[in-house]
Order: sequence, then structure tokens, then C-alpha cells
Amino acid sequence: MKKSLITILVCILTSASFASGFGGFIEIDAPSSVANMTTGHLKGFESSKSNSLTTDIYLRNFEREADREKINKANTLLLKIMNSLEFKQRVLNFTFKGKRQFNDNNGKTNQEIYDHLMTGAEVLMPGSRGIMNFDLTLYKSKNPWSKVKGYTLPDTMRIWINKKYFRMSSWTPRDVAANMAHEWVHKMGFGHDYNHNAERPFTVPYGVGYIVQDLADQFID
Repeated sequence: MKKSLITILVCILTSASFASGFGGFIEIDAPSSVANMTTGHLKGFESSKSNSLTTDIYLRNFEREADREKINKANTLLLKIMNSLEFKQRVLNFTFKGKRQFNDNNGKTNQEIYDHLMTGAEVLMPGSRGIMNFDLTLYKSKNPWSKVKGYTLPDTMRIWINKKYFRMSSWTPRDVAANMAHEWVHKMGFGHDYNHNAERPFTVPYGVGYIVQDLADQFID
């Protein structure tokens, strides 16, 4: 059954590792009272390039230096890809059922979807243009066999990332970047079926996540 407002959005995406480039440096602004910077902001420096995106990332429970380093690297990679000509071309040429379109596209063409993503105007933060806003929380699932990598809810900017997967050495910054892209596209107003089916990979959240995955190797220095 389709749901326009998805209660739990499951992310099972994989993607690339660290790349440097514009938007790639991050300044950390964490409250001094918080030990080990478990909470704080990662802000991607704005690019001098016009019509580009930057990021504002709020962190919760990122207790280890390695946690923050992985997010830092994923942020660098994500920004470089999102602001690239290659990303634009892949979105514009995305096909579903033999046509240049996404599944569950909210009535938008590929060009309109790309243009909307590049505004950075999330549903819950429409005035925050040019910024990909993230509120990221590392959580420990009560189910040790859970395959959920991450999820979000329609009434909050918060995105939960499963600590078990995030801290796996095999889950590299490329995986985190793809996961972030998928979840952020939900914040931009696009959804997908709750249940797995053959058409779900062609929705905007999954499609964009896979594009980030496919392009990642091109942007690793």
C-alpha cells in the first residue's frame, strides 16, 4: 500500500569514500559543555560557485572521533557530487518504464525535480535555501538483527542512523553519503512505498541515492 507520508523510511543504500573539493572542509561548532563533541554542528563552507548547495549538519550521539571523521568525509563527497554537472545529467536522464521520469515523482519532470533539489528548500524548512539541512542521530537498535540502516519521519528534520551499520568498516563514507542523500530527498518532499517492490528503486529518494553511489568513484581524489 502506498503512503504519501511515510511513517518509517528504510534506507538500504550503498555508496563511495572520501573526496576533497569545494564544500569539502567542515568547521566544527560544538558546545564546550558537551564531552567528546557528541552533539554539535558540521557546516560545509559555501562554494563560490553560484546556484550550488552547502550543508548544515547537526549531530547527536556521535561519540567517537571516528564517527565525526566519517560524517566529515561523507559530507565532502556528497557536496561534490550534488554540485556536479554529472549529477545534473544523471537526474535529467533518469528513466522509469522507458521514459525520462522518476516513479512517485509528485507530478514533476526530471528537470523540475533537479531544480527543486538544488533549491535546498526542505518541506519543514522552506526558507533555508541553498542549504542541505541534516539533523543526524546515531542510535542503537533494540533489535540486534535489524537490517534498517536508517530512517526518518515526515514531521521532523531528524534522521536516525543505525550505529551498528555506521560503525562497520565496510560501511564507508560513500555508503553514508548515499544514505544521507536518500534521507534528505525525503525531507525535500519525495516518498516511496513502505514495502519492497520492483518499482521502489526508481523513486526519487532511491534514484538519487543510487546516483550518488554510482558517481562516487569519479569524485575520489
